[in-house]
Amino acid sequence: MKRLVFFAAIVALISGCGPDNPFGPDNPSTSALTGVYSDITTAKLSWTTCPDSDFVSYSLYRSSTSDIRNNTGSASVIIVIEKKTTTVHYDPNLLPGSIWYYALLTTNEGGGTSWSNEVSVKLPGKN
Repeated sequence: MKRLVFFAAIVALISGCGPDNPFGPDNPSTSALTGVYSDITTAKLSWTTCPDSDFVSYSLYRSSTSDIRNNTGSASVIIVIEKKTTTVHYDPNLLPGSIWYYALLTTNEGGGTSWSNEVSVKLPGKN
């Protein structure tokens, strides 16, 4: 009887999901992303530093459509940064007058991930 109770407890722990699952990865702290244009063909992206000691990388995504988090297939990873104190990236050679959407995915050593907010950057048109 004790073995059956023990087995049931293990199955309940393993089959749990969500933040209470002790077997799932802990997600890293979320970064806050901002974006502006720096000239007619360049977007400047900056974000808050991930304070976690198990930080691995930031992956910066760009798309011509919104909702990157739920549609990563429509986006491109434009850079992967493995230094957590690097918090600025310039995205050059964009079409003047275009609008781009960006989101940052932070990854930690356990494989956990957290998405930043999504920002849009509208580049000015040619004068």
